[in-house]
Amino acid sequence: MNKENFWHELISLVEQYLKENQKKSTPVVNYLKGTEVRDHIDLSLNGRPGDYQSILDDVRSYMKYAVRTTHPQFNNQLYGGFSFPAFVGEIVSYITNTTMATYEVAPIASILEKELVKSLNDLIGFSHGEGIMVTGGSNANMLAIHLARSKAFEEVKQNGNSNKKFRIYVSDQAHYSFQKAVNLMGIGHSNLIAVKSNRDGIMCSSTLEELIQKDLAKSYTPLMIASTAGTTVLGAFDNILNNDIVAKKYSLWHHVDAAWGGPVLFSDKYDYLMKGIKDVDSVTWDSHKLMGSALVTSFILTKHVGALYQANSGGGTKYLFHDYENSEFDTGGMSLQCGRKVDALKMWLQWRHLGQDGYKELVERQYDKAMYMLSLVKEHPRLKLICEPRYLNLCFQVIPKRNDLDINQYNYDLRFALLRSGKSMVNFSRLKDGTIFFRFVFINNITTYKDIDQFVENLFEIDEKLYKD
Repeated sequence: MNKENFWHELISLVEQYLKENQKKSTPVVNYLKGTEVRDHIDLSLNGRPGDYQSILDDVRSYMKYAVRTTHPQFNNQLYGGFSFPAFVGEIVSYITNTTMATYEVAPIASILEKELVKSLNDLIGFSHGEGIMVTGGSNANMLAIHLARSKAFEEVKQNGNSNKKFRIYVSDQAHYSFQKAVNLMGIGHSNLIAVKSNRDGIMCSSTLEELIQKDLAKSYTPLMIASTAGTTVLGAFDNILNNDIVAKKYSLWHHVDAAWGGPVLFSDKYDYLMKGIKDVDSVTWDSHKLMGSALVTSFILTKHVGALYQANSGGGTKYLFHDYENSEFDTGGMSLQCGRKVDALKMWLQWRHLGQDGYKELVERQYDKAMYMLSLVKEHPRLKLICEPRYLNLCFQVIPKRNDLDINQYNYDLRFALLRSGKSMVNFSRLKDGTIFFRFVFINNITTYKDIDQFVENLFEIDEKLYKD
C-alpha cells in the first residue's frame, strides 16, 4: 500500500467510525480488563518503515478498543461529542506543528489566541484583562494560586515561601486539582481549607469568613478564595457575589473555577448563575467541556494585566525571546511552558462556525435535554433523584427490586455492569454520607432525546440481568 492509498483508506476508516456511532448496535466501548489488553493488541515496537498497511491495522485495532467519546451513549466525563471545525483545527495544528512561545514561529496562532482570550474576558466582563492557554483546568487552577501569591508577595519569586503560612480556601466540593496545586507549590495540603457546602453543594459564605477570621487570629496568611462555577459532581455554583464581598473585605485574590460552568455566560437565561463574575481576579475556563472544542482547550484568565508575565517570566532572552518589532505578541514569558501546542485554532474555527448565538443555542439545548431526563427520573417508580439540578449534572439512584439489597452497593454493581456491557457509559459518585449514585452529565452534543430514552432502556436491561445473576 502506498501513501496515497493509505490516505484514502484512513479517511474512509474515520468516516466509517463516526457513522458507526449512530448505530444502536455499536458499543461505546469494547470493554477489556487491563490484564486483557496485551492479548488483543500487538504492543511490539519493531520498526516497519514504509509498511503503511501495518499503520492502518494498528489504527483499526486502537479504534476498536478505544472508548467512543463521540458516541451518543458516552455521558461519562466532562467532555464528549464531536465538532467538525475543531477536528479540522486539530489536523491543521499538527501539520503546521509549531509552538506558541513566540510570534516569530507562530504568527497566526499568537493572534488567534489573543483574540480568544479577549473574547472570553469580554464575556466574563473583564474590561481590561489577559490570559493564556494551558494544559487543562488543573493547570489553570494552580496558576491562579501562583498569580495570587505573586501579586501579594512578589519577593516569593526570588526567596521562596520562606516561613509564610499561606491559606487557600475552597469548597469541599472543589476540584481535586487544588490539592495537587498546593502540594506542588510548597503550600501543603493542611493549608488548603475545605469550606463546608450545603445540601445543594454550594459553599457557605458565612463559614468561609469565620474560617478566615480564625486563621488571621492564628497568624496565618490568607491568600486566595476559590469559588466553583459548576462543581464536578453535583454541578453546583458557589455564590460568587457573596464570596467576592468576603475576598474584598480581607484583600484576598478571588478565583473562580469555571472550567465546567463558564459557558452559561453565553445564555441570558442562565447567566445569573455567574452573577458577580466580572469583579473577581481570575477564572479557569475549559472550552473542551461544554463548548466541545476537544481536549485540551483550557485558559487561565485574569483582569490584572501584566500579572502572568510577572509571575511566570524568567530566562530565555539569550536565544528565544528577542526585543524586536513583534515582541509584544510573544506569549512565552507569560507561560510556565516553553513548548506549547497550538490549541487555539480548533476553538477559533469552532467559534467562527457557531458564533455567539450558536454557543447560546448549544448551552440551552443541553439544558433542555437535562430537563427531559429529569422528568423521566421523577416519573419512573424505580429512579430516585439525589438533588434538584441547577446545571447539567443529573444525579440519581436506581432502586433495587428486592428489599434485601443494599441500594448503594447495587448502584455500584449496576454501573460497572452497564460499563462492561458497552451499551452506555455514565459515571458514578458518592455523597459525604456514602450514598452512591449515577451522575449523567449533559455535555455530549451528539446525544439526542431518543438516546436518553435508549440510555434508560439500556440501564434497566442490565438491571434485569443483574437480578437473574
